[in-house]
Amino acid sequence: MEDSSDFKADALEDAPVLGMDECDNIVSSSDEDGCIGIASSEDEGLVEDNVLCSSSYNALKDSNNGVSSNTYYVDAGNFNDFFNENQLKPEYANSTLVFNGSFENYGILKFYSNDTLISSINSSFYNTAFDLGASGIILSNLNIVLDEEFEDNEYAGIFIHADNVTIYNCSLTYNCPDNVTAFGIYSDGHNDDFTGLNIVNNTINLYGHGLGPDYYNYAILMRNTHDSVVYGNRIYCELPIKYILWTFRGAYGMASMDTVAAFAGDYCENLTLSNNDIHTFVNSQYMNFPTLDTVILYGCSHSLIENNSIRCEDLFTQVGHDNYLYALDLHNLNDVTVIGNNISVFTNGGMPGSGTAYPIQINGPVDHVKIAFNNLTTFNRGPNCGIYSNNYGGDTFIDIISNFINVTGDATLGGANPAYCLVTGIEVQDNGDNILNNTIIVNNLGDYRSAANVYGISYVQSIGGRHTYNIQFNNITTNGNYGVKILGNIKDSITYNSTISNNILNTHTTSSVAGASTNDQVKRPDGTIVSNNTNGRLKNNMSEDYYPDWLKDYVRNGSGRGTGDFAWMNRFLDPSSNGTGFSGAVGNGTAPWGSGNASGNRHGSHDGDVSGRGNNSESSSLRGSLNSTRVSPGLSGSSLPANPIASPSDAGSSAANPNAYEIDEHDNVVSKSSDYLQLGLICIVALLLLLVGYKRQKDKEEEE
Repeated sequence: MEDSSDFKADALEDAPVLGMDECDNIVSSSDEDGCIGIASSEDEGLVEDNVLCSSSYNALKDSNNGVSSNTYYVDAGNFNDFFNENQLKPEYANSTLVFNGSFENYGILKFYSNDTLISSINSSFYNTAFDLGASGIILSNLNIVLDEEFEDNEYAGIFIHADNVTIYNCSLTYNCPDNVTAFGIYSDGHNDDFTGLNIVNNTINLYGHGLGPDYYNYAILMRNTHDSVVYGNRIYCELPIKYILWTFRGAYGMASMDTVAAFAGDYCENLTLSNNDIHTFVNSQYMNFPTLDTVILYGCSHSLIENNSIRCEDLFTQVGHDNYLYALDLHNLNDVTVIGNNISVFTNGGMPGSGTAYPIQINGPVDHVKIAFNNLTTFNRGPNCGIYSNNYGGDTFIDIISNFINVTGDATLGGANPAYCLVTGIEVQDNGDNILNNTIIVNNLGDYRSAANVYGISYVQSIGGRHTYNIQFNNITTNGNYGVKILGNIKDSITYNSTISNNILNTHTTSSVAGASTNDQVKRPDGTIVSNNTNGRLKNNMSEDYYPDWLKDYVRNGSGRGTGDFAWMNRFLDPSSNGTGFSGAVGNGTAPWGSGNASGNRHGSHDGDVSGRGNNSESSSLRGSLNSTRVSPGLSGSSLPANPIASPSDAGSSAANPNAYEIDEHDNVVSKSSDYLQLGLICIVALLLLLVGYKRQKDKEEEE
């Protein structure tokens, strides 16, 4: 671990801290997405006209009503006027505390008074942690740098044990000591089931060094904290890869079976994880089967994971050694939507028969898990999958629709079980899956063998239960022999009532044969419907009827999270604002998941249809280049819903083609055209009135 004095200096130098000349913006005023901070008036001691964000973010909960606007400035000289043994005095409840200057080695600052706003000007907190134990607290614009253990603060830089707490626009850098448990932010509701936590627009850097089995390192750990929003944060972690037991309940719930991760959520229902940049980087190794999750969620049902960049990189493990990496790891949950994310894994680790580098792993029991419009890229030198799902712990039912999946691995034989020498786009050991309209590119680095386990979509690792698959309209390119392989009945595994049709399958066998039927490149059990698979254009295009209602609803209406009303932030320090918003803006702005007063109903009906015309891109190369010539534009000529994820990933994969899933937005175009026409007419009328007024004024001057 680097010298603490150097670490402190670097962290303070890099952190965004406001100066005294920016006193009128206690929280940063605006960012490129339109997030607006808390602005103070010129009258010292009063802060007014406050909102947390403009229309780019509307999911904060309607809480903290009726909070007063008393503001106090805290520095090292008057600190004890406000704190008694590091706990805020109760007479300063419902107040705003603005810290100014440097606060070093203050230990743990405790806030147990409701509806308190803590902010800062030109301040830094070095080895000073925060204990937030009251409802309605907002922690904003703080720069926190830590390099000590905080056992008395539940090992956290910021410890939360209350409802409706907001952490906004803070910078937290934690260089953890060797072999200790340490968290950046920890919300502990496992005994109380807290709600309404908001972690928004923060930068969190955590450098973990807990190599032993009893040490836990997480940038964010949430337990039984429901109806919460984690939005717009940059989370960077350097962590060890460690041996874990998948069935082991750790000290912090089942999610802590993996003792290191950037984000760990344990039984946090109705969680929104949105628009974050979450990156883990390996810095060391502990024991065999070394494993790392970037994001792990256990029991977090009814949650939304959207528009994030989630990356897992291991340059520590050398070629010829195994490692086990998972960017997004989901366990034992229902009704979870994973949509519009860029998820990537990169490592030179892995070896024949050993290792993983999965962008998404799903572990049953799960029901109604929905994966759509994601860009998944992975590279390693051993077994590999883009999406891996299994029903080992219970039944699994999943929709996998319109994703771009690019997988590179090595299927060379090694180890005791040849089935584990697998490189595939999707391996689904599930009970019932819909796998529709995905673009999948799979590249085996090993030598070609006709019997190698290299596929676009597969179920080849036998597991018990009844299995049914609907695999249609996918565009698969692989240098293996089969595009799709599904096991038949083996022991207690029964595959039945499945369909594998209307797919484009470019394989080692068919790539040089123009217009070939590729039904023979589907290996399946008897009774499976197999038809109209080809290595060229689809014989049947995917119609809108194949899209499930949940996806149509999401595309038309967004996720519907939140009410769009953050008037509580206005009332927080300016009750007279009456919820009208910052600078006269209405307090029910539009956000990535819906506009105006969204009802929050995530399963409502939809007004429009999803166009099924021209759903698939066409791949012409076994090595992954895309030639998107198949697209028939819809009436609007537009491509996809929000965030088509069309940029290349950091690992250098090809980009997702936005036309691979076209959405007909004709109604939106008509609506916008009508708006523009009305605006034009208003401008013409205003101009005419100005001309009439000018003429009358001129005539009057001539008469005089």
